[in-house]
Formats: sequence, structure tokens, C-alpha cells
Amino acid sequence: MLEEKDRRVLADIEQRLCVADPDFARRMRAPDRPFPVVPVLCVTGFLALPFIGLFLGPRAVLAAINVIAAVVMIVLLYRVRASR
Repeated sequence: MLEEKDRRVLADIEQRLCVADPDFARRMRAPDRPFPVVPVLCVTGFLALPFIGLFLGPRAVLAAINVIAAVVMIVLLYRVRASR
């Protein structure tokens, strides 16, 4: 924990930074990184496919691959449309 004096100094530094370089301060305050949905889907699918194949068979693996690919495409299309 910071002491009160250190908090005031830090607040003063932040205020000066906001005045000196507002673009940098805005980028540091609110990162606009989206949650990494596509990598999480791919890793989850990669880890789930052996179990799907073991318990449900090869047809279920192909169906799961198709579902994962469709969801990834939907996420990417949503991001492209949201950025316009």
C-alpha cells in the first residue's frame, strides 16, 4: 500500500501525463483489447477432439470441427462488422 504522500505524488504525475500526452494516457487507461475468443475456441476444440473421438466416434469429431470452424467464422465476421 502506498502512503498518502506517495498517492498524491502519483496522482500528480498521472495528471501531468494526461496533460502532456492525452493519447498515451487514454491508451493506458482503457485498453481496447477484445477477449481472445478465437484462440480460446481453437485450444478448447483441440483439447476436446480426442475425447469426442474416443467417446462419440469419428463422425462426431468431424461435426465438432465443423461447429468450431463455424463459430470462429461468426466471431470474425462479427468483429469485422463491429469495426466498421
